[in-house]
Amino acid sequence: MRSLFLLLLTAVASAQGPKLGRKVVFEDQFNARKLDAAKWNVENPNFVQIQEGKLVLIFQQTVWDSGSHSSSCRVTANLKHAQRHGYFEASVRFNEAKGHRGTFGFCPANPEQAPAVEAFFQGAGSDDVLPLGRFSGPEGTRDAQLPERQRILGGGRGHKRFNEYGILWSEKSVAWFLEGKKVMEVERSDSFAPVSVFLAHGDTEQDKKHRGLQSLGRETYVAVPTRGHDNILVDWVKIWN
Repeated sequence: MRSLFLLLLTAVASAQGPKLGRKVVFEDQFNARKLDAAKWNVENPNFVQIQEGKLVLIFQQTVWDSGSHSSSCRVTANLKHAQRHGYFEASVRFNEAKGHRGTFGFCPANPEQAPAVEAFFQGAGSDDVLPLGRFSGPEGTRDAQLPERQRILGGGRGHKRFNEYGILWSEKSVAWFLEGKKVMEVERSDSFAPVSVFLAHGDTEQDKKHRGLQSLGRETYVAVPTRGHDNILVDWVKIWN
């Protein structure tokens, strides 16, 4: 993806911090026995669970004689929790194995409404965790990410522990934070539509090669021996405004 007005920053926290002067307007500690339907909409609920105070997002690959099918899941905050601007943060342990990926961020509350901004962190296995953004409007759609090969994590930290991933959307920019330290910022004055926070676990077409799948033609794959898959775990989600 092409960069869009990126300001690459050293890992030094802002003196003020993204939460200063803000109040929590949405949070979930996932302490209930099941996901709160007053807060979340769920896609593919069979793959969404709460275990020991953690939201568990499951990815599953089913193998047939003729090929393979993967099952993904996604939880998105209800429309009543949509907002413009604020700080969106979650404590997430991403997957270790490649071949599937977890995502935390925010997206347009109404996918048909433009102009729109989508910003998220995505873990594609091991320490391959990237801040990503997508901006759409009358001029078209543009994507933003760190330069190729640059990573914000190392030493297995992405999957061995929970990390705090945050995204600050202000009137002038969108900024991504890891453990309260800014790692990327896109300067963009906006009139973007309201957004909802979301978490997901799934795959892309390019992930199939990492899952030991061999192509037999268009959209037809067979599985070869590969390692199992780990879930995405979420400790909590908070939004400040």
